[in-house]
Amino acid sequence: MAWSFALNAECGGRETHARDLARHFEGFPSRVFSDGGGGWWCGVAPEDLGEKRIESAEDATATTAAGRRLYWLLRTAPPVYRYALAGVETGAAFRKYDELMAEKDLTRFPGLVVSEDIWTATGKRAAFSDFAPGYRWIPYHGEAYGPRR
Repeated sequence: MAWSFALNAECGGRETHARDLARHFEGFPSRVFSDGGGGWWCGVAPEDLGEKRIESAEDATATTAAGRRLYWLLRTAPPVYRYALAGVETGAAFRKYDELMAEKDLTRFPGLVVSEDIWTATGKRAAFSDFAPGYRWIPYHGEAYGPRR
């Protein structure tokens, strides 16, 4: 089974918001999808890395560079998403909105970008820093390669 490397952003209950975000990432393969619980998502993946496992240090370096590009573009995106995360398997299976809000330790998700509203509602943790107007994040450290357990 291939794993997907992508930046996935949850856009609340409005499909139009997810489509607006997908348009912002023009030139990157993207898809808009529902999580089945009323949330709409925009997923963006670099064409050459979308269905790839991290099987070497070179893969980790390539996916880290792609992740940094995606976050750089997300900084200038329209403010239509509530939270976003880049990495392997970060789609709707990551966390639905209610699950994210119930999460006790959001700091275990490096690269997580949240709206100011979510940051405030989850305790204004110091691990989050400024990302873009209206958003905070836990800085992205990149992907790592390590032996499977």
